[in-house]
Amino acid sequence: MRNAVYYVEFLLIAGLWRLYRLVPARWAYRIGWGVGAGLFALFRRVRRARVAVDNVLVAGLARTRREAYRIARDSVGHFVGHVCEALRVSHVITRENWRDYVTLEMTPEARRLLFEPSGPVILATGHLGSWEAGITAITSARPMFAVARLMDNPFVQRFLERHNFRGGATIIPKRHGFTGEAMRRWRERRAALTILFDQFCSSGAPVPFFGHTVPVYTSPARLHLRTGAPLLVGGFLRTGTLRYKMVAIGDPIVAPADGQPHDAAVRTLTAELIRRLEAVIRMAPEQYLWLHRRFRGIPVPEVPER
Repeated sequence: MRNAVYYVEFLLIAGLWRLYRLVPARWAYRIGWGVGAGLFALFRRVRRARVAVDNVLVAGLARTRREAYRIARDSVGHFVGHVCEALRVSHVITRENWRDYVTLEMTPEARRLLFEPSGPVILATGHLGSWEAGITAITSARPMFAVARLMDNPFVQRFLERHNFRGGATIIPKRHGFTGEAMRRWRERRAALTILFDQFCSSGAPVPFFGHTVPVYTSPARLHLRTGAPLLVGGFLRTGTLRYKMVAIGDPIVAPADGQPHDAAVRTLTAELIRRLEAVIRMAPEQYLWLHRRFRGIPVPEVPER
């Protein structure tokens, strides 16, 4: 029965895709943004929407609930718009012409590390910007691995792979983790490994994030300390219609591999990583996905409605 439901879902998505292909790529984001922002406004009293508004307030990015609502609404609009644009971006931006659409905001050391590969590298980021579109730029220089959750529907998953939704990246299923075989391939191919580490993790390291101590994932810090692979923190921000900015904060982090990282070192490094990620989020808070419960147990500040 489940497979039958999955197949019906696939047929619906495939049908919509045929219609969607008639939409010019430059309109994709605006259409998606309108759908996302409209749904947020329609369901503004649903728990997940309220969480998004509260998160913006806890982060101190808004002085009124109205302003927090706007940022939360725009972030959902951006998320849907980004997905719609990502489905079409490969028809416009290629490995040959991506520099016509992307600017780089990073130190010379970070630029050399990314685009003159001499070994594997770790890219730590969050649910921010237009990360799917950024794959084209990175894979122009080196292979790219990403730890991500696959779709529950196998028909839809194959459909997304066939239509190059995530560019040339090799997706490592999140439920399997970064296995020994994946690590061997990552090292041999001198690939970039992207890890999203910004979500709440009850077993993570408690570190400051927007002025509050919250537990976050330590995966990029542990992998860096174990392997010695250079580590960058940044994001891929949308600046206009099919225009983007690749940001990396600070110089690459390079520490000697010690084989078995200690908790104190992991926590110190994780704090630095989340500090850098926060700096990127502050550049474009409306491009960050605020829907997740990142500030659990932290009271929402009292602010005026308008």
